Amino acid sequence: MADIRSTIDLMMERTRGMTLSPDERESLRTEDLRKRAKGFKIKLLQNPAAVEEILSSLDEHSPEDRTALELFIWEEMVDSLPLDHELLQYLELMEKLPQAKLKGQVLNEIRSRFKTLLKDQADDRHKSFAREKKKLAALGISGSAVVPKIPKQSPLHEGFSSDFAKLKRDLLA
Repeated sequence: MADIRSTIDLMMERTRGMTLSPDERESLRTEDLRKRAKGFKIKLLQNPAAVEEILSSLDEHSPEDRTALELFIWEEMVDSLPLDHELLQYLELMEKLPQAKLKGQVLNEIRSRFKTLLKDQADDRHKSFAREKKKLAALGISGSAVVPKIPKQSPLHEGFSSDFAKLKRDLLA
């Protein structure tokens, strides 16, 4: 019975003397920091009011880890920028991150272009609505209860999507 060794003993014996190379250690550290950055991004999105508190919790890490985490959080936020009505909330949240000081002009450009797009779409929608109402009136269907159905447009135009991709690259540069 004494000759039977546990699996752990066998594994320990076979791996004795094996260590990770510095590159492997750095790779594992970076992967761990990226996972933590995703967690911080989720916390920020779930509770935007606690941005200062969440960012102050980064002080628990070493200065180099903190710098890397800040960068990875920024990258996560940029990668997940939505192209819908939530974009303005994301931008507002991103302005509170440390990298926003350097990229504030790009954030303002995105906000400005998106607001212009929304305004243009609202104008187009009003015109479509009036046009459809006139068509219905010509068919003898009119009154205050008549509301034509107009398909909802996505807030994204081809021109904006290419500009948006360029601006995202600028945020990461």
